[in-house]
Amino acid sequence: MLAYITANTVVEFFCFAVSLICLYKDKDPAWRVLILFMFATCVVEVMGIYIRIDLHRSNFMLYNVFLVVECLFESYFFYHLYKLYYNRAKLLGVWLVLFLVIYFSELCSNHYGGYVFISSSVVSVVMILASVYYYYLVLNEDQFRQLSVYAPFWWVSGTLCFYFASTASNIFFNYLVHDKSHIMGHSVRYLVFNVLNVILYLNWSYSFICRYRQRISSTLSD
Repeated sequence: MLAYITANTVVEFFCFAVSLICLYKDKDPAWRVLILFMFATCVVEVMGIYIRIDLHRSNFMLYNVFLVVECLFESYFFYHLYKLYYNRAKLLGVWLVLFLVIYFSELCSNHYGGYVFISSSVVSVVMILASVYYYYLVLNEDQFRQLSVYAPFWWVSGTLCFYFASTASNIFFNYLVHDKSHIMGHSVRYLVFNVLNVILYLNWSYSFICRYRQRISSTLSD
């Protein structure tokens, strides 16, 4: 049972709990869908541990499948954030088609026998660009926003930090996955992604809290 209590599972279940508390009454469907995404993330994390520890099998295919879910959801959410400024539905469609082509090409090329780290790297780079572009849009709009409590800003900040560092990790994938830490007994890549997950989901949790406070404030002012 202790094998299931890790930095990843703790921070992911915490983020899921915060999303459930803060977003289940949100009027915006895009924010409410975050609850389902966090639930799926928790389920995949537990399943990954079960496959690796209890079944003694590689769990890369589980994360290959989840990469598609992750890409589709986060791309949609960025599209939702961009809609405040202009509609980019065609650009979203082009990106998703391009991703699926790269993804399935990589699966076929490695005969479904390994993690799709090229596709993962492509997703990371696109999410970095999407995050930086969102910052550009926010900084150039006329409306004043208090970024310290602006929910989308913190969601994007967590996303940017995660994918920026994970891009470097994917570049050195083969080295990091085999190099072992003499202290923790895990690959360096595993330890790096634990830290990145904590940063990501704490930022997301704070964004959910900001979103909840915004909704409560709007309700009280009506």
